Amino acid sequence: MNKKEDYQEIYINLDDSGKLTKKEKVTVYAGLVFLSKKEKDKFITQYRKIINEIKCHYCKVEKCNKKCTEIKNTNIKPKHKRRIMNYIKSYFSIALIIDNNKVYDYIINNKASKGRYIDYTIRRLIKSVVQELIKNKKIDSHKNVRLIINIDEQSTKSNGYYNLKDGLIEELLHGISNFNYDTFYNKVLYGKLEIVLSYQDSGKSYLVQAADLIAGTTRRKVKDNIENKNNISNNLDFIDYKIIFP
Repeated sequence: MNKKEDYQEIYINLDDSGKLTKKEKVTVYAGLVFLSKKEKDKFITQYRKIINEIKCHYCKVEKCNKKCTEIKNTNIKPKHKRRIMNYIKSYFSIALIIDNNKVYDYIINNKASKGRYIDYTIRRLIKSVVQELIKNKKIDSHKNVRLIINIDEQSTKSNGYYNLKDGLIEELLHGISNFNYDTFYNKVLYGKLEIVLSYQDSGKSYLVQAADLIAGTTRRKVKDNIENKNNISNNLDFIDYKIIFP
């Protein structure tokens, strides 16, 4: 009987705020990273407790019917948002920031090109996060890795995803060539790689709800930076790791 192989687990949970269009200044994908099921479940337990303590403030019916309003970045009260964000700060948060005004028109104006571009930027975010974890000795690049990625299903309806899973396998496990610049990027992982990719209903996922708050908060601060002509990454100390495109 073969011994069950051990895998290092990385849970990445993302939601978006803003759309890739010239009508909006910035698009953000952001969320949380956990390095074990135990850490993830601990986060959910406490996050659920906070939500249960504040959710009645958002109920619009006189008699409770147990159908609670989902608490989102767009409807949460400032004092409740501060409480949740203070809790979230205890965990590893990440963000991908796209300055829409700097993205080529031919990408934004073509649905397929836009979808491929978003796929590319998310792959770059996830690859960079894995490299950061390796650099900080949180994971071992020569041991097996199981990458569990959860993304809000609503974002797929407007932006779409084309080949996110296969693209990540190629970049992380095999390396990739950039033919435009005659460059080859070495692979990042040297053991086995499993990728579990799922699109979740935010109403049923506390992880996606938390990612929604992080993404919305990040986008608001970035918009303020752009409008005030400050550095785009000002006042983002609550984000542990971020990348900016283009």
